[in-house]
Amino acid sequence: MDSQTERLNAIWQRSVEAMKQVVREFRITQDELHAAGDYFDRLGQSGMCRSLIDVALAMTSVEATGAADHGTRPNLEGPYHAVHLERPDGRLIADPIPEDMPRLCLSGRVTDALSGRPVANAALDFWQADSRGRYDREGNHLRGIVRSDHAGWYRIETVVPDDYAEHDYDPIGELFRAMGKHNTRAAHIHLKASVDGHDLLTTQIFMSNSTFLDKDYVEGAVSEDLVTTLVPDGDGGFRASFDIALAGVPA
Repeated sequence: MDSQTERLNAIWQRSVEAMKQVVREFRITQDELHAAGDYFDRLGQSGMCRSLIDVALAMTSVEATGAADHGTRPNLEGPYHAVHLERPDGRLIADPIPEDMPRLCLSGRVTDALSGRPVANAALDFWQADSRGRYDREGNHLRGIVRSDHAGWYRIETVVPDDYAEHDYDPIGELFRAMGKHNTRAAHIHLKASVDGHDLLTTQIFMSNSTFLDKDYVEGAVSEDLVTTLVPDGDGGFRASFDIALAGVPA
């Protein structure tokens, strides 16, 4: 038996033992087990299994694997990443922008988490929902890659994202409603950072104006260090800053 097979068997056995304890503690009936099985059938058919696992366990995985020991805290990638275009001018938006979508200028500096030195030419891959909580799943609106300059600085022009509920009509929403929970994410911008082709960070930048910062349905996703403060720019838009500290920068 190879090491991967042994690992899989060990994980299966430990998981089953943990579930057996839950069955004993709550005296779960066979009818309830079958109802759970039927639910997982629906979940699989919907293509939502990965999303539910992320909601329940991904942040625990981030912590358990030590990925947050140095630098900016990692976070979920989520289901909506794609291959994005380079944006040399930093603009993720295209005019005209609807009046209910306030502009946002987000800037900051990329540094080496260990040395504190600026990191030039880091590829910063951004994607987000718009000010109505909608992602562009077919095009490149509010998506793109910008690079830090020689001193590590970056700047993007985008819109302020909004909170959004994404599971109203799928089995995850069904489960949450049964538990009396909402399915709303706190407004955020996704970020993947790489240097010389090495992926070093995947995280989320949360907006200070979100009403769900303390109750995002992904437990443990929001932390104070990942929240950026929105400051009115005097012209109906906002500016904000977010510095990025990367662990494992190639020498």
